[in-house]
Amino acid sequence: MFRNRVLPLTVCALVALAAMTGCRSHEPAKVDKKPEKKGPTLPIGTLLYSSQGGLWKLARGSGAEQVLAGPAWFPAINPDVNEAACWVDLGGEMALEIVNLVSRASVRAGQWKSLGSLGRNLNLRNAPAWVPGHDSILFADGRQIWQVDADGGNLQTVYEHPDGGCYSVTVSPAGDRLAFVGVTEKEQNLWTFSLKTRKAQALTDFTLDKGAVGGPAWSPKGDRIAFVLYKAEESNIYMMPADGGTPMMTTKEGRTNSPCWDPTGRKLAVSSGTQNPLLWQVALINPDDSKFLEQLTTAPAGAFAPSIAGAW
Repeated sequence: MFRNRVLPLTVCALVALAAMTGCRSHEPAKVDKKPEKKGPTLPIGTLLYSSQGGLWKLARGSGAEQVLAGPAWFPAINPDVNEAACWVDLGGEMALEIVNLVSRASVRAGQWKSLGSLGRNLNLRNAPAWVPGHDSILFADGRQIWQVDADGGNLQTVYEHPDGGCYSVTVSPAGDRLAFVGVTEKEQNLWTFSLKTRKAQALTDFTLDKGAVGGPAWSPKGDRIAFVLYKAEESNIYMMPADGGTPMMTTKEGRTNSPCWDPTGRKLAVSSGTQNPLLWQVALINPDDSKFLEQLTTAPAGAFAPSIAGAW
């Protein structure tokens, strides 16, 4: 019998209801704030390079210091900026040396005769590469690609080129693919190798009269590979999609080689040459338009084959 009956509100109830409504109308809207995503904190920028026959280190804001004396080539610094791998020229052989940049203690992973003159050739920049997320190194000895732990142990073959030589290995950020320079008597091109499918394929098809590929570097985002194209007396940086496509010229002055990405993928360290006389120094450039950003070295004897890590 009370189903349709509306009970009147008392005056007190109306006043209370109005007060509550008024308070609600002035309350600020609640917004759920998501925490800002911050990238990993990068250590201070550090550069390794070859100069005066030795291996040198330059930390941002500090002077250059020699790490290894003697003919040391093609260094690769690890992301933690505490270890480096490089080739030491022993004359008839090349040795892979792994150096602790803090203690300066070194380990020799092995030495090979198969590198020959190409192993010393700046047109290849036959640098080793650190494996993402692991304390190990990939390197090419001219015929095979190997992997070794940073303490010099667990040496194993990863890939052997069936028809020619392989040099200048670089690894994708995911660690599942390699890129390297494949060399035969008729060509020197960029190849990739999948660690999952165990298949290799050529990404470029330059004949030697059109150019020779050297010094590839896989971008930190994984989408591009930078490399050098050497033709006659000129060398320029090219870019191409990591899955294949048309190579695009980045630099045009004909005196740039040895690209190495910074960890953010926004800068390239390169060896850049001057004219009259020709002297190589390490500089930072924009990888998209080759705009000069900063010169890093002023070595009287020149600076070659840069490897950088940390914040620049």
